[in-house]
Amino acid sequence: MNALHDKKHILVLDKDNRILSVVDDLMHLGNFEVHITYDPNAVYDRAKALKPDLVILDYLLLNNECQEICRDFKEDADLQGVPIIVVTSYKSKKILAEAYKCEALFVKPLDISLFASRVDYLMAS
Repeated sequence: MNALHDKKHILVLDKDNRILSVVDDLMHLGNFEVHITYDPNAVYDRAKALKPDLVILDYLLLNNECQEICRDFKEDADLQGVPIIVVTSYKSKKILAEAYKCEALFVKPLDISLFASRVDYLMAS
């Protein structure tokens, strides 16, 4: 089988280059094709076209954009099964994965082995 068809696709929304280190780590973790968008307004359309296996969002988006993006994905019949990971730098901020309806929430700096195992788990389920 062609290795290109075996790759899993990960869509990353990184508005201000805050999670580029996560993207770099992902590219070395497995057989992933990482697609990056910097525009919160385009992530939904990009996901509809790409049909990713996983979405990673930067928490630090303006005006509750992160929460709205998660809601839009979960309300769309084609995208509701796509797992979402939210990455944040705010250790002191009380944010809950349930509030965003995401499958995982990670605080930077990331434990890359834990992050990798969660990515593998979410894309396998």
